[in-house]
Amino acid sequence: MTAAKRHVNWEFAERVLGTVLPGSTAYNPDKMTGIPLEAWRPFDLQERDADVIEDDFLSYCDDLEGPLIVVNSTSFYADQGPYFVEASDLTKFVKAFDTRVRDYFMWADVFVVSPATGFVIVVQDDGYIVKVRGNAIMAMQADIGDK
Repeated sequence: MTAAKRHVNWEFAERVLGTVLPGSTAYNPDKMTGIPLEAWRPFDLQERDADVIEDDFLSYCDDLEGPLIVVNSTSFYADQGPYFVEASDLTKFVKAFDTRVRDYFMWADVFVVSPATGFVIVVQDDGYIVKVRGNAIMAMQADIGDK
């Protein structure tokens, strides 16, 4: 029996997740720790327009900074893996996703980890969203002109 091939970036992405939310072992809500049950909010993925869903999701991401790890349904394809996106480019990434990858960004569960802020956002395809703050594990360096 052959093991399923995983993208080379999965191990790194899972280590970052486990450092931001200690005890978390996978980009799967059932394998993530530090998310209180009462923190989940309804988030309809079925009855709303796709652009409205994306805009609503992106409003949860307004205060993210630095490099992000973004995981959605396509990330689990061996030729895709987790995505690494600069926070300032997240809107452009989400809005152009269906053109670039030929799949809707919010098709199933979505995860965003911000190592700089410690925020983790999870959207479950059964209609819930949560945003929690774990450990910020990296510092943003000021631009040279800001010194």
